[in-house]
Amino acid sequence: MEARWFLLLLLALGALWAASDSLETKIIGGHEVTPHSRPYMASLQKAGSHLCGGVLVDRQWVLTAAHCLRAPIQLLRLVLGLHGLHDRHDPGLTFHIKAAVRHPGFKPNLENDLMLLKLDGKVKPSRTIQPLAVARRRRAIPAGTKCSVAGWGVTHPTGRLALRLHELDVRVLHAKMCNNSRFWNGNITHHMLCLAADAKDQAPCKVLSG
Repeated sequence: MEARWFLLLLLALGALWAASDSLETKIIGGHEVTPHSRPYMASLQKAGSHLCGGVLVDRQWVLTAAHCLRAPIQLLRLVLGLHGLHDRHDPGLTFHIKAAVRHPGFKPNLENDLMLLKLDGKVKPSRTIQPLAVARRRRAIPAGTKCSVAGWGVTHPTGRLALRLHELDVRVLHAKMCNNSRFWNGNITHHMLCLAADAKDQAPCKVLSG
């Protein structure tokens, strides 16, 4: 599941989700994860406020969404080892960002919405901070594949960000279904991934950045 989750993240950080009309971070209908069961999760922050989620893929690199670069990297921080965003007893480890590398094919329509952020130091793996194993082979994820998303997104359509890390099981939808005139009307490209939760009151987000 971990390798599959990474493949999902790699493709879906820029995937459009047909349940929202804004670039908000959402993981509606999910549930709180077991603390530190996803030690690769990272929080991209500005002035202590969560902007986007990310994944530690190497001792010095975090993968996130390219659209999350909304300020100079000097003003941003990456926090690793978090479960709760504002837990004073378990604050995680904060890094400055040394470099930001956007996918060269990133477009305003959120195609190739991927970015690597370089930490200003190397992580020492621990129980709460560990890189996620990178899949060695590049392959397509077939429709119907069950996957998992996680983040500190909004857990209710009218709510605020989750204070603790949440997760949600989803499945991959065929692009033809998502490109139906009732949904995205042809706007989903080969460089995007369409996801769906099983229940109507569940949804990861329009853009997987949480």
